[in-house]
Amino acid sequence: MTRSIIDPITRIEGHLRVEMEVENGVVSDAWVSGGCFRGMELVVQDRTPEDAAQIVQRICGVCPVSHTHASSIAAEKAYGITISNNARLVRNLIEGAQFLHSHILWFYNLCALLERILIWCMS
Repeated sequence: MTRSIIDPITRIEGHLRVEMEVENGVVSDAWVSGGCFRGMELVVQDRTPEDAAQIVQRICGVCPVSHTHASSIAAEKAYGITISNNARLVRNLIEGAQFLHSHILWFYNLCALLERILIWCMS
């Protein structure tokens, strides 16, 4: 058995660490951890759940809907609320729209822009 560690795996924000055990060329176990503390919990401490959902969506400009979604789910679990199936479907549609928006934003604002800057610098 071989143990491999890939650290850091860089992302837009923060870093990711992957540890894995490999037996006969096959990954038999793996652990993933994100070590970047962003402090969202401290910003929304002592706030109402409605405030938390509004605040966390402004922390990240790439995926605001996902942060709001996570905040809403956390509040529902804390209060023991179960949403209807129709509400779940609407949430999934909104999250899907965010997924499309995020990929377009990432490509044109983060990836393509950087590529254009690099090409300009090299010329």
